[in-house]
Amino acid sequence: MQITIDTQGDRRTVKLHGHLDASTAPDVEARLDTAGLRELVIDFTDCPFISSAGIRTILVAHRRMAASGGRLVARNLSPAVREIFDLTGLSKVITLAKTAREISVDGCELLSSGVCGECFRLDGETVVKLYKDGVDISMAEQEKTYAKAAFVLGIPTAISYDVVTCGTRSGIVFELLNAELFSAVVRRDPHLIDTHAKRLADLAASLHTAKGDAEVLPQLKDRIRDYIHQLGDAFSPAEISLLLERLDAIPNADTCVHFDLHTSNIMVQDGELVIIDMGDFSIGSNMFDIGLIYMIYGVPELGICELATKIDTASGVEFWKSFEKHYFASRPPEERAIFEANRHFLSALRITCAIVYLPHMRDQFIRQVREILLPRIVAESRGTSA
Repeated sequence: MQITIDTQGDRRTVKLHGHLDASTAPDVEARLDTAGLRELVIDFTDCPFISSAGIRTILVAHRRMAASGGRLVARNLSPAVREIFDLTGLSKVITLAKTAREISVDGCELLSSGVCGECFRLDGETVVKLYKDGVDISMAEQEKTYAKAAFVLGIPTAISYDVVTCGTRSGIVFELLNAELFSAVVRRDPHLIDTHAKRLADLAASLHTAKGDAEVLPQLKDRIRDYIHQLGDAFSPAEISLLLERLDAIPNADTCVHFDLHTSNIMVQDGELVIIDMGDFSIGSNMFDIGLIYMIYGVPELGICELATKIDTASGVEFWKSFEKHYFASRPPEERAIFEANRHFLSALRITCAIVYLPHMRDQFIRQVREILLPRIVAESRGTSA
């Protein structure tokens, strides 16, 4: 039995490779650590058989999760394993995730391509966001949950449908009738950059006034802290301590934050902006979103603007300056002061987290943080300029 574990904040996915029987159950049970988790997902894709000992192991983990207010989810059960779940009554006790629908994007229009994935138009009414290879399907399932929470709050987001797979990749389907990518609109009308930036600033301001549902949405600061703690093999203890210290200094908040809010995660539908890509939708400081936007458009040395939006670097810098002007015009002065004191730390957070969950870009992200952003973060911590 081989066991693969992927932890994203307070959600952990455990993939079982082999039979879960009397000989392997003790090892599996020892690896099913439930401390601090909101959700534990056990993936049976490569587990063709489960014995009574395995059933007891799953039941013990379920009881631990229930006792702490979390839940255990079993997914991708084969017909044989599902039959055992049904015969023993386990399928009535724990949550069973339905098998994801398989799709193809052959011949579909590519709407955008970013660091985490790609967005394709499936037809006139729907688009699919596909994560890159290696990103667990739990990310898509999480995104669907958060998108529904945002929709209920009245945030302009697309209606989410199926979690799907496409070969070895996973994704989520959204209803977006005849919508156009906001990045494409910006590229087509570069003379209107100030107007486009104000639209994003207004959308962000609206998002940042919505109170998040703590029963559904995680605290973003907690998730970021967990990612930083996983970077011990990339940064020194002193650097880790500095990042955690700067994180703790960012004020807490009970309002919504997207943490990937930019023009390639927004569609224009009937003239209105609609947010997509809700996988990191959380509760937390609006500064996390402003830092992300600054990182994409306002730090040209990173080269993220063209990668994520296909907007040229010079236009991206102009876009950032206009966004900053419009967003902070209606915000309390102390917010602007917090951003100015932490802009490079805030801009580093998305890349820092991605070092953990995007292993195929790990080396590039470590280099960007270490060579470009970390010296500026150190200078910010000392109240000087890099």
